[in-house]
Amino acid sequence: MSTLRGFIVGFLLCLSTVVDAQSRCCETYCYSQDNDRTQSKHFATKTAYEVIRGSISSREHIVPNCRASKFWLLSRHGTRLPGKKDIEFLPSALNNLRDSILDNYENRRTAPDVGRMCPDDLELLRNWRWDRNITVDYESFLTAQGWNDLKFLAKREQDRFYEVFTGPYVKEHYLFRHTTTQRTEASFKAFVEGLFGDNAYNQIKAEPEPNDDTLLKPYDFCPAYDANKDKNDLPESEVKKFLTSRLFLETLSDISMRLGFRYNLSSDQVEAMWDACRYEQAWHLQQLSPWCSVFTKEQVNVLEYKEDLKYYYQNSYGYAKSADLACYAVADMMKHFSRADNPQVVAYFTHESEIQIFLSALGALKDLDALRADNFHSMRNRKFRSSALTPFASNVAAVKYQCADPVEPVKVIFFLNEKALMFDWCNVGLCNWSEMVRQFKRYTDGDCARLYCGGNAATTRQLPSLVITVATITSLVLGKLAK
Repeated sequence: MSTLRGFIVGFLLCLSTVVDAQSRCCETYCYSQDNDRTQSKHFATKTAYEVIRGSISSREHIVPNCRASKFWLLSRHGTRLPGKKDIEFLPSALNNLRDSILDNYENRRTAPDVGRMCPDDLELLRNWRWDRNITVDYESFLTAQGWNDLKFLAKREQDRFYEVFTGPYVKEHYLFRHTTTQRTEASFKAFVEGLFGDNAYNQIKAEPEPNDDTLLKPYDFCPAYDANKDKNDLPESEVKKFLTSRLFLETLSDISMRLGFRYNLSSDQVEAMWDACRYEQAWHLQQLSPWCSVFTKEQVNVLEYKEDLKYYYQNSYGYAKSADLACYAVADMMKHFSRADNPQVVAYFTHESEIQIFLSALGALKDLDALRADNFHSMRNRKFRSSALTPFASNVAAVKYQCADPVEPVKVIFFLNEKALMFDWCNVGLCNWSEMVRQFKRYTDGDCARLYCGGNAATTRQLPSLVITVATITSLVLGKLAK
């Protein structure tokens, strides 16, 4: 009898635990009623530039008894549309998820009692529709916001460093270059328009990209880089270990339960909602993305960390050769600053991977501990955060100053996303040129061919040519998305 009683008590306890798990999943959060929405700063490489960049009122660029004399910029393209695979997958996947979530809440009554979505957020979701103007014909194209990202970056830099950006355009004074993609070419043209006025890009040309662009896309021509990138897919990688960790699996479970599902959504389904949230928030800064409402702030932090692990081991300090890949870029910057003659302004337009490996070469923002699958909580205040390092339109600007200092008359400040970078070998961000020469000597000894990619010769890869003009972009893409 006692055995039967014990079995019944155990069964009831187990049942109550299951019921309780189904009734409460996570923190109560209403995206529509949150005026701060700080999670928008944690959308990894699809974070909007405007929520990350430095303040226009910052005075970090002002150095007493010094004047800016040269400017060197490495910029990621601005906010873009999704790639082909996402454009083909997202509309139907998101439509199905939206309908299922609404059905869970309104008909199935499977939403949790605690942690459920609020009515305002559900109404956002109910009214969501995929923008039919976003088709594979415009895969990865720059958006209207992306154009403004670069146009207004140029205007701010021109205001800050007016000694360098002087007068009308003079060809010898400026050097521009971009990779062979629509989004980087359009970013270059937006930047030029910001400097010289509407449609100035019609008269100003960028330098042609070489076949093997080891300056702006070195990772595209390095087999060793591809081999290392593939390691992220191995079961023993930190990325894969995180995807199977208790923390990540519980996060998937909590997201699923919050949306009313009695089973766990797949990683692809969660990723679809995550991507829709990030893209839409970056395209329309003042609007609410319905898909951002499906996540709590803590869930966003977990999803961000998943992406940070990938980039850390692919392009940064988790990959021992990452800094070597940036040899040509660092050498180019040093060559530009070592010359007294033109050009005075160099601006390159590239991609997130190039920004990340360049920061690695500089030794910027390096954490004491490596990012791992098991240290999410202890790395909450980490320096390597792809959201802050490489949002859309992320950029590294190096500015050379001529100063009255008789001992060290030449100094340099590095700016990441319009905020001064701090190095141990610099004085509150102000670096002596002689120390820069010492720090980057390994990149300037004239042997990047040996250092780059472990000495392996670059492989030639045929890059797609642009098939559309910026005028067509403006009429077909930017105008439609602005509506």
